[in-house]
Amino acid sequence: MFGLFSGRKKYNGQVDIKLNNEYQIKTQNNSAFPKGLAYLELIDNAYKSGMNADEGALYIASLYFHGLCSSGATIEAELLFRRLISVVDFGLAKNLISDAWWKKFAVVIAEAREKSGVGKDL
Repeated sequence: MFGLFSGRKKYNGQVDIKLNNEYQIKTQNNSAFPKGLAYLELIDNAYKSGMNADEGALYIASLYFHGLCSSGATIEAELLFRRLISVVDFGLAKNLISDAWWKKFAVVIAEAREKSGVGKDL
């Protein structure tokens, strides 16, 4: 039983590290990022959906990007969009992110971009 919890704790930690390091999203002390239980619920959704840690981080980063665009935080959204492109290019090439999950996340990103104009110069 304890092995299940340690595996889950490892997954949560991997997703958090990827968000902070690869996407440069501060998951703590960030007023724009989901707090406590809301953040854990997002990780839980990713885990229960069968996403690996890379896909889980992309899922949360995509939702965060959408939130930044919706709130008018275009400077932060532009920076995150550039990181999304870089991480996704690498992740798809290395089979760390599946095409199926990427297609779902790409819809969220495209919708946010269309409404906000973020990334239109790329």
